[in-house]
Amino acid sequence: MKQWRNDLARNRTLAWGDVDLDPERLKGLFELYFVQNADKSRQRKEKYEEYSLAFALSQMFSPKQKELFKKRLEGLPLTKTEQEYYSRSVKKKVVALANAELHGLARKLLEK
Repeated sequence: MKQWRNDLARNRTLAWGDVDLDPERLKGLFELYFVQNADKSRQRKEKYEEYSLAFALSQMFSPKQKELFKKRLEGLPLTKTEQEYYSRSVKKKVVALANAELHGLARKLLEK
């Protein structure tokens, strides 16, 4: 193993029985595998966060309320009816969600 490590460090061909391994190719394959694995892990984490947020939104809001929430978040204009519905129902839930004290109480309940 020490010989292989030294050969890799000095970019010398690795000999293993009848097979000679190119150190540059070996390093390239390792880096490619490592980068791909890191990308897959990052993508998996992003998908999990996206699904987690979608699930949480579906627990609090109806489909129409989620649509208005996202529309408002993106700064898109709301019709008069949508604006009225938003202010009557969605905004109240958003204000409650933004309350830090309520968030702390919910965390305490989940810890019990």
